[in-house]
Amino acid sequence: MCVGAVSSTGLSNALIGVMETIAGGNFYILLALTAVLCVVLGMGLPTTVNYLVVASLLASVLVELSSAAGLVLPLIAVHLYVFFFGLLADSTPPVCLAAFAAAAISGASPLRTGVQAFFYDIRTAILPVVFIFNPTLLLIGVDSIFHGVLVFVMSLLAILAFASLTQNWMFVRNRWWESAVLAVAIVMLFRPGLFMDRLYPPFQTIAPETFISGEFVPEPGQIVRFHAVRETRYGDRFKLFALQTPEPGGLQIQGPFGVTLAPADDGRWVVEAVAFNGPAQAAGMMFGDFVTEIDAELKGLPPKELVYPFALALLGIVILSQRARMRRRSQEGESQAAANVEAG
Repeated sequence: MCVGAVSSTGLSNALIGVMETIAGGNFYILLALTAVLCVVLGMGLPTTVNYLVVASLLASVLVELSSAAGLVLPLIAVHLYVFFFGLLADSTPPVCLAAFAAAAISGASPLRTGVQAFFYDIRTAILPVVFIFNPTLLLIGVDSIFHGVLVFVMSLLAILAFASLTQNWMFVRNRWWESAVLAVAIVMLFRPGLFMDRLYPPFQTIAPETFISGEFVPEPGQIVRFHAVRETRYGDRFKLFALQTPEPGGLQIQGPFGVTLAPADDGRWVVEAVAFNGPAQAAGMMFGDFVTEIDAELKGLPPKELVYPFALALLGIVILSQRARMRRRSQEGESQAAANVEAG
């Protein structure tokens, strides 16, 4: 009933327009606004209904704006992001139904329980943000058991390190430099590609002239991205079409991707034709789109998992430092106890 009311009254289109206007086309702002909307709606709606409403409203918008930001998000990651923050709403004051149920059992104040539960739960808010930018955590792109086990173990270590960072405690209280080292290690474990992409960019820019003339020939399986602008009555919409080069053979109309580009008057390249049922049409490319940049995936790059040993070394430094302090304090405590016994 809630989903029908939202869609039939036109509230969905108005809400999407408001969210896009506030975000100003910025994907990261829209990501934060979606989290806030999930928490607010979840305080008055069941988790399932909250997910259905927000997913039907903003999932497609998030995917579209992420493409404009140069990201290709799996749809399952967006839906899990919405569902995760809908679950956090169960312990968000002032409604916090889960906190009221817990307070009834413990006899504590419901609102104080809700506030404390919210501060505990909000620390897990990093998880949906992480798997939005690193879908490997959802086992997307994992092609072996060893790879899956590696992702699981590194994610578990990252979560433990994040808990130590937010609690400001591992074996003893963290020093400021230990917290800084933990933060770097967490990013390296959660998003190893963030560092490897700086050293080895995964895509190389291709001049549209070489693409049109046929001088650039993509390899089978290689991903070629088309950065495009689509002019609409509501303003320009930025798009990113990631197309995988098909295997040779078969009927290839208008090139391997089924798209023909022509120079426009303003120096850009316009989509002149799109082959029916071709890769470009399947990705959503349309006649009249303006292509601003083309880049191709680079093969043979080092795996991003090479960052893991450096992250583990940073964690090891923090662990050794804290264990040494813990032993010193234990020895000092034993010495003080022995001195008290002798003095007594």
